[in-house]
Amino acid sequence: MIASETREMSRPAFGLWPRVAIVVVALALALAPAAAWIVGTWGSSPLDAWGWLFFAAALGWGGLVLALGLADGHPEGLDPSGWPLLFGFVLLAGAGLMLDVRLAGALAGLGLGWAAAWLLLGGAAGVLLLPSLLVAALGLPTIGFLLDGAWRGLGLPAMPALVLKAGLALVLLLGGLMLVVLRRRGRLPLPGPLQSVYGVALVTAAAALTVAFNPPTFGPPLALAEDQWAFGRWYGAEIQAAPSEQRLFADSRRLSKRIYASRDGARVSVLVVESDDVHDLHTPEYCLSGSGWVIGKPESGAPVSPAGGEALPLTAAAVEITAARGEQRLAGVYWFSSASRSTPDLTGLRLQSRLAPEEPFALYLISAVVPAGASARTPLIAFLREAPWLAAPRGAVDDNG
Repeated sequence: MIASETREMSRPAFGLWPRVAIVVVALALALAPAAAWIVGTWGSSPLDAWGWLFFAAALGWGGLVLALGLADGHPEGLDPSGWPLLFGFVLLAGAGLMLDVRLAGALAGLGLGWAAAWLLLGGAAGVLLLPSLLVAALGLPTIGFLLDGAWRGLGLPAMPALVLKAGLALVLLLGGLMLVVLRRRGRLPLPGPLQSVYGVALVTAAAALTVAFNPPTFGPPLALAEDQWAFGRWYGAEIQAAPSEQRLFADSRRLSKRIYASRDGARVSVLVVESDDVHDLHTPEYCLSGSGWVIGKPESGAPVSPAGGEALPLTAAAVEITAARGEQRLAGVYWFSSASRSTPDLTGLRLQSRLAPEEPFALYLISAVVPAGASARTPLIAFLREAPWLAAPRGAVDDNG
């Protein structure tokens, strides 16, 4: 009798579809801060151009779940097991704001909408809408690039990011169909509040440990003396950046690309992107993947160290990359630098932006491209050791001298 009265008290006075409308509004409000970035990246990045398609698929699946999975069930309304989930995504949103990571904020926005559905429509709706959450996440910028990196890290054959995301979305939707079948047969297990607390705690602890064991590294500030067009055996000339580079770095303060050539036929490219906003900078693997390059593992050999191994140790302040496209092979190094320090990753760049928000930032990519069968690392190492290096990036000097 008491349990029955409790259920009646927890059941909201308004029906299913008004609650669905509230969930949709909550999702829209949670995603609003990231909406401009999401839509803008769909139009500028080849890797993310079809992101809207995954959002549409997630929306369609959500409607199907409500029509098929909940048609015979009357959601109990406020489900307490959803509160820990809501709190977990609030933590993610806070971390995204603190670290200035747009992807974390966008994921938190999707998660907050999903947690609202769990709370207002019941745990069964939350479980059935989980595939919608994951498929929508596939449409967020940089997710395809991250999945591609994880795929390659497993040693699997290279696959276009769109194909990889589409295959994963199909698996998720088929799994969602199985959940609907279990729901209609009354065999769908639902987690309770305590299980939700354990799940949120486990995910939070895993994320914290990942960050703790992968702290950002920093090195001394370093930049190329660009006013020296000729040094040693190298001669430089300014060239136009590729269209993909222009799109990805369209909001940057400065985009410069040079080709340096030597008498023996070696050629090295230097790309410099300067900005006051860390969001204008991307890892070169991101734009290379969007231009058709397949990122590989660096060649074996001694660490690359320009200036006699003192100014920029590869293991501390730069990232070495290799890539292949058709009959071409690429080897390069890149780093992010400011007036006070350099760092090899975006995490370090964002931390640096918190430590010194008044400093401008720059991305440096130095790469060599050769035909298949030749070593692109050889001219790259020669250039790095012979190039004139500065103690701080261009633009970091005070305007007053």
